[in-house]
Amino acid sequence: MPRPSRRSEVCATAARLFREYSYASATMDLIADEVGLNKGTLYHYYPGKSAILYELLSKQVDATLEFLDRVPAEGTITERTRELVRLQVDHVSSKHDEVVVFFQELPWVEKHLPPEQAADLRRRVRRYEHFTKQLLTAGVRSGEFRPIDVAMIMSSVVGILGYVPVWFRGATGKAQVTLVQELTDFVMNGIIAVPLAETSPPAPPKPARRSGAAAGGRRSRA
Repeated sequence: MPRPSRRSEVCATAARLFREYSYASATMDLIADEVGLNKGTLYHYYPGKSAILYELLSKQVDATLEFLDRVPAEGTITERTRELVRLQVDHVSSKHDEVVVFFQELPWVEKHLPPEQAADLRRRVRRYEHFTKQLLTAGVRSGEFRPIDVAMIMSSVVGILGYVPVWFRGATGKAQVTLVQELTDFVMNGIIAVPLAETSPPAPPKPARRSGAAAGGRRSRA
């Protein structure tokens, strides 16, 4: 029988090492040693370190683009945006090394990858950005969202998502469910429009009116 492929193990190990040492410092020799393969066998799976990086980044972009297709076409903008945020929080809370590497190395893809691969990644990232900005803009126009700076809010949400795998280590499924719910609520509460009645301070109580008899009594004693 043919020996089972260890490609997924190589990829996962590389993600951990890229996260720990950075892509520039983690070598193919180090990856081979960690996986327990000789260097020749490692090159059988990947022709070079950049091929591993491209696969890691591509998987994260593709997973995010799949979420766009899962956002309901119907419903309010608030409901659709909430679902997009929820899907992303759920994903980043379960993919630790891979997500960290994505945000860590994406700024340097033009340096580390062939031009066509770097351009392909940027194109797919722009598709996500375009979809998200359109959703936020539609929410502002409909009055469901407050008058936000769409580009700034989108970048802020992405920053929140990118930091989750740095600190979150949910030991139980319940912890992850709680995180997804709380963080989704946190993001949405920051952009939804609050009805005027909830933002206006309560009116001060009016002074009690004196009865006519009491007022008249005071006048007669004067």
